[in-house]
Amino acid sequence: MSKLRSGLPYFLIRNGLPYTYPKLQQDISTEVLVVGAGITGALVAHALVQAGVDVVVVERHSIGTASTSASTALLQYEIDMPLRTLREQVGVQVADRSYLLCARAVTDLLALSRSLGPHTASARNSLQYASRPRDVSGMQQELHMRQAIGLPVEWIDASTLRERFGLRKSGALFSRCGAEIDPYAFTHALFQQVIAAGGKVFDRTQVDRHARARNGTYEVRTSEGHRISAGHLVMATGYTSQDLLPKPVIDLDSTYAVASQRLDREELWSEECLIWETANPYLYLRTTPDRRVIIGGLDVPFKNAKRRDALMPRRTRQLTKAFQKLFPEIPFEPEYSWCGTFGKTKDGLPYIDQDPRDGTWFVLGMGGNGITFSQVGAAIVRNAVLGRSDPDRDLFRFDR
Repeated sequence: MSKLRSGLPYFLIRNGLPYTYPKLQQDISTEVLVVGAGITGALVAHALVQAGVDVVVVERHSIGTASTSASTALLQYEIDMPLRTLREQVGVQVADRSYLLCARAVTDLLALSRSLGPHTASARNSLQYASRPRDVSGMQQELHMRQAIGLPVEWIDASTLRERFGLRKSGALFSRCGAEIDPYAFTHALFQQVIAAGGKVFDRTQVDRHARARNGTYEVRTSEGHRISAGHLVMATGYTSQDLLPKPVIDLDSTYAVASQRLDREELWSEECLIWETANPYLYLRTTPDRRVIIGGLDVPFKNAKRRDALMPRRTRQLTKAFQKLFPEIPFEPEYSWCGTFGKTKDGLPYIDQDPRDGTWFVLGMGGNGITFSQVGAAIVRNAVLGRSDPDRDLFRFDR
């Protein structure tokens, strides 16, 4: 198994190890077992315990220190694939519904953050600028499609973009629905509520194998020989989940990010909105509560961890130069840099479905919308466990 991330992720440095969790040291039974304690597993477990379901969570690493700590955590309803393109791939109904679900997920995640107590998320507007002048035509088509289904988006022309945001680009889509989150602190806060509600969370506990018994329960064995019996099994282990599926369903990319030193400016750019672009792969920018800038991007197909990590010094320099070109008046000195591996699908949508062989749930919130789609997946799994119908359950099937 390759390392999921390398370097010094800003959120891990900022928060350290805020809580400790026990290692599973005995056999245990539960109504639902969630394997994976990153932000996806945390959202699934939290949704379940809030509904009164008995939950156990196990994680092979320390909580939140793998892919979750490496996320730059821009929360947007915009999917990596534009709405106009997604409609062509999956149909108008599924595409529109997917965008609307992500918009609702942003709102739900902000509300959830407020309920957790500590400040873990902030509402932000989102600005997507045209990387090239020829991108403007397609962006304006995108504008009208999104507005037609009720999404809060408007067009900003080149002169307004330069005057208001300091960006010398041909135009931009400005969306009033987004947020930035501390994914590591948010994950730990969720698990503290899971534990307070009676759930159990174990780290340094690796699942080696699982099988479904004739009575319908799942029998899971850990690497140290302990047995976990569960009525439902949920895999929230990121891209490594596909090793458990009959065939690969995702492609892997490596992404890079840099956090600046703290800046003294009162305002870094207008409204400190989330910024990204139309190029593929795209650059993405956000601010942090302690006055830093994070810029990420320059993704490349993942080959192996050694090759990914070897590119980090070069990518750090390139990302620094990219920011300085966008905002030459803002002093950007890199302080932390890191890289990670994430999965993407053929259409930019996640897989939230059951394995047809044994009914195991998989929540694979892939691509740039991993956190928002994880929120969607948490609701789908909760409703399934409770026996409730869910109109969105068939949107993200493996066989779509």
